Amino acid sequence: MDVSSARSELARLLAALKERRGLSYSELGRESHISSSTLHRYCSGVTVPPDYRTIAAIATACEATDQDLTDLLRHWQVANGKITAETPVSAAETPDLSSGSRRRRPRSLAAAAAILVAIVIPSSTAFNDADPSTPAPAAAPADAVIRYDFTPRRILAPRMPKAMPGESRKPDHEVVALGSVELEMATTQTAYVVSVMRASSATHLSLFDNEVRCRWPGGEQNFVTGQNILTEGASSEREKEEVQLTTRFLLHPGVATKVACTAYLRAATLREDLDAQFRLDSGRIEVADTSVGNTTTGAPAQGAVPQGLLHVGPDPRMIAREPVLRSVTFAPGFTHLSVVADTQYQTCYPQKGKHCDTLDPTASRATFTLYVTQWKGNEVCHKNRATGELREMSHTVHRHHVPLHLPDFTIRADCDPRFSAYVMVKWVDGMDGAVQGAVEDLTDSRGSTTMHNADMSHIFMIPQKGLR
Repeated sequence: MDVSSARSELARLLAALKERRGLSYSELGRESHISSSTLHRYCSGVTVPPDYRTIAAIATACEATDQDLTDLLRHWQVANGKITAETPVSAAETPDLSSGSRRRRPRSLAAAAAILVAIVIPSSTAFNDADPSTPAPAAAPADAVIRYDFTPRRILAPRMPKAMPGESRKPDHEVVALGSVELEMATTQTAYVVSVMRASSATHLSLFDNEVRCRWPGGEQNFVTGQNILTEGASSEREKEEVQLTTRFLLHPGVATKVACTAYLRAATLREDLDAQFRLDSGRIEVADTSVGNTTTGAPAQGAVPQGLLHVGPDPRMIAREPVLRSVTFAPGFTHLSVVADTQYQTCYPQKGKHCDTLDPTASRATFTLYVTQWKGNEVCHKNRATGELREMSHTVHRHHVPLHLPDFTIRADCDPRFSAYVMVKWVDGMDGAVQGAVEDLTDSRGSTTMHNADMSHIFMIPQKGLR
């Protein structure tokens, strides 16, 4: 059983559990604390659950048996490259639910569920309306996953300030520090950082951003993803009332130093007459891999779209091929690549005299396809792609986060170890739009006069060995 087969079988098992319990995606979402749209992607095989907790949450909600859980975990481990299909059952391990260490699978589903409820699924009394200070960084052994789980809470989305004559309006961002992780890094070291946030229950249309700022003496790397949350129970796009944002990237200071990465939730509403609120349901920040292979130049294989908007529209020339990695070379010995591309898409390209809120149609439809190529000299030797995803993106939501992942691009030994990759964004119909590049002048905190920049649409490769 290869990775692709394991992904398909895992999706089939999850869908079968859901049907056996007789739950809709919305019902399963309420019981597992996972959005219905995310569950649909898991059960259709579009994406693989990111961690053991997610598998256990779904299994518990579906009243799975111990054998169901064993099957789910094994296929999930193979699909994520944790083990191979040949690994004996007795040797397979799963991540601990309570820390970054590893442990044997619980002896029963009840044991797994008990740990899950205690650690993953918060009660309604856990929500905290207070504005917290930055939580202390997570500590972990050197060989463990370094992770900090966020506390569920209600988030203020401040109203839009009224603009002075002759000035453009700018949102007043609430900036909430949710948690931090720290890592001592060597000069040549590259790490893989992931922040996941799930939010819902917006009282009004709200801006929701997941930003990670990694800082060390003399430097920083900042990345942000965002999407608007629609008003709970009052929209025609119910799946956009719950939003999960994942910000992920390769961290490479290039010096021997201690790095602190902090996850910030940024929020605002575009209304001038009132503030809004929404709920942070769950999330985490983690250093998922502390030793990612670099290219032969000593830098990670990563690229981001520069500041600005890349127009995508009905004109055939308005196809965006961004984010892009034009040419990277790895040392011999790697067997496959995991290629990730996160694209930010803005519905309705802004132009002078153009009023997007009065246009018909009110949505943009575009395809997003990730292409990866291995070269031999100047000739294409081998190529593959992540299945093109057709998205219908309303102007109400306006800013859309489109994640793509090709987890198992095979590196062929008869080709050069040189690669390129890009996302093709192609308009289909409706409104035009744009790929968003790096954002400038983000306030460090609400009302702050100090600002910083952050990358948005970006792409990266993680080379891996011996998992095929």
